[in-house]
Amino acid sequence: MGKNKVIEALSRLIANTIVHHILTSKTSKPESINHLESESIEYRPQALKKSRAYHWNNEDIELLKEEINKKIENKFKNKYSDIKVSKEEIKKIIEEEIESLFKANKQ
Repeated sequence: MGKNKVIEALSRLIANTIVHHILTSKTSKPESINHLESESIEYRPQALKKSRAYHWNNEDIELLKEEINKKIENKFKNKYSDIKVSKEEIKKIIEEEIESLFKANKQ
């Protein structure tokens, strides 16, 4: 699989992880929390595995962040339009997730 395909797949996994994380914190349905948390937990190891496929330079990481952001915005626009999340909050969570992911790769 080429690096562009890996970026596409990895950005989808990370975006899904983040979306489920946000939904967990914003849901008004306590019965949904377990499902949302388990979905978030499921995507993270898959993202970690995909991220280990290549060495990532700063340009790659910036492209990955852009793709993740697009996917998250699209999800909230089209599927979860009733949930309001600021762009700053999304950016912060993306930064944290990327840092966590690549920190795990170094271990």
